[in-house]
Amino acid sequence: MKGFASNVNRLLDAIGKICEVFCSVIALAMVALVTVQVILRMLNMPLFGIEELLNFPTIWIYFIGGACAAYTNAHIECGIIKALSKNQKKILIAELVSSILASGLAIYVLKWGYEYSSYCLQINKKSPVLGIPMPLGELFIMIGLTLMALYTVVKLIKILVTFKTVWKGGE
Repeated sequence: MKGFASNVNRLLDAIGKICEVFCSVIALAMVALVTVQVILRMLNMPLFGIEELLNFPTIWIYFIGGACAAYTNAHIECGIIKALSKNQKKILIAELVSSILASGLAIYVLKWGYEYSSYCLQINKKSPVLGIPMPLGELFIMIGLTLMALYTVVKLIKILVTFKTVWKGGE
């Protein structure tokens, strides 16, 4: 079983690293597109469609970036229990409750993502100026939400394992 868990962790780490690189490349591409648009406007030669084209990487970076935050555990949290208590068991209980709620919410939102993705594929709308199929951008909502839910559930499992060890007295 440990071999399986190790393989799953390596796979999730690889996906997480790919997401981080993807977000970095997309962010650089977005900066380049905006810079080109600003320069062309200064020269009175606006290029139509860049704003529309930027909609796609904006959706991608938003949802894949959310998956990166779930992967690195870098999302915003309050942490009042950690600040007020030094008791490892109380801190772990707070993390467990937080992780259970986050996992439940991630799975619930994933259901919405699935329904929205199905709808997008059914209507197959296209962007107005460039005619790019919108599901090309919108399906990243489902991909990002799936990765967020996956990383959140994996974190919950890791906290449950730690909780079991600490609660038995084997800190």
